[in-house]
Amino acid sequence: MTRSHEPLIRLARFKVEELQKQMAELDRSRAALIGQIERLEASVPEEQAAAAQSKEGYVAYGSYAQAVIKRKENIRVSLDEVDVQANALRDRLSEAFTDLKKYELLEERRLARIEQSVRAAEQDELDEIAQIRHGRASH
Repeated sequence: MTRSHEPLIRLARFKVEELQKQMAELDRSRAALIGQIERLEASVPEEQAAAAQSKEGYVAYGSYAQAVIKRKENIRVSLDEVDVQANALRDRLSEAFTDLKKYELLEERRLARIEQSVRAAEQDELDEIAQIRHGRASH
């Protein structure tokens, strides 16, 4: 009799779940970075309107705009890093799913072989009983 694949299935399932948690964390990081970019972009028209009120505001707006541009560039670099990590993690997750499915399929086949073996043994027993009865009926 072959050994159960349940320990491998549990381990593979755990690995899939851990990688899914990491992917969810990367998704949250990505959403937070996108939110930061959106808030920066939303603040620009407000600052432009405030800058238009005075000469000092207009001069200060130039520095503000430069800072916003630099901050958005930095956030986009971080966003690119998150995307690279997510792509690598997606590959690992795909492999982990493949392993899990492989172990589950092996276990299904093992159980089917056991079931087939039990049915064959039951059929052998029934055949033997039938032969004994047939033998008695012939005598």
